[in-house]
Amino acid sequence: MVRYTLWLIPALALFLASCSGPNLVCTTPTCPVAHWPLNEAPGATQVQDVVASPVFNTGTPKPGPVAAWPGFSGPSTVNGQSGGAFYFPGNGATWVEVPSTPDLNLSYGSLYLEAYVAPVQCGAGAYYPVLDKWDQVGANGYTLYLEGVGPGQVRAALRLGGGTFASTQTFPANFQPPSTGTWTKVAVKVDGTSGAFYINGNLAGTFTAPSGSTSNALSLWIGALHTAPTGLYHCEIALDELKVGKVNPNFSTQ
Repeated sequence: MVRYTLWLIPALALFLASCSGPNLVCTTPTCPVAHWPLNEAPGATQVQDVVASPVFNTGTPKPGPVAAWPGFSGPSTVNGQSGGAFYFPGNGATWVEVPSTPDLNLSYGSLYLEAYVAPVQCGAGAYYPVLDKWDQVGANGYTLYLEGVGPGQVRAALRLGGGTFASTQTFPANFQPPSTGTWTKVAVKVDGTSGAFYINGNLAGTFTAPSGSTSNALSLWIGALHTAPTGLYHCEIALDELKVGKVNPNFSTQ
């Protein structure tokens, strides 16, 4: 029994090393960098990332711990698309802050952002922050947000480097916290200079992306923007299952 145990220890160590974050092989079209489920309970002081890439990009709720609805000492807990979700008021004073790491400074040509969103109805001229790592001074980085285009309708928007792009498809803005309204899956993918929006998995507009990389030192914010889009006013939104990733250049459908 002792001999078996001694033999097993190095074998187990080798197996665990092969499964560690830096050595994982991505076999899907997009490779996850970070994923925040936003299922934390009231009182939580950390917002967990479930992807080691190779580090966990753990966030901190601001200005205080996660709060039970309708408190706003930090993001408020509401019913989400999957389990819980976070609700952010329309004053920009509540968010989740994730420190900058090299894996969040993605290439413009290899970028994937995804979230389930539930905006309230604010009308045309409103913006709803999803996630943000855009530096206004250097026009460097990325922002995913929604833009109100009419009564009860919004579209997805991406600020990437010096350019801003929007989806061609709109979707409902009708959320009434903590549980009533429509959840919509929004994603944007940039592969080389080819950019595309997806709404609930369906293509919702294409664009030509700029070149560059998101190499700035700004923290990534969830639920608020470092710099508001020009001419728009802040509105309320609930967020769930946020993901940041990169495009897999080795993926093949064959």
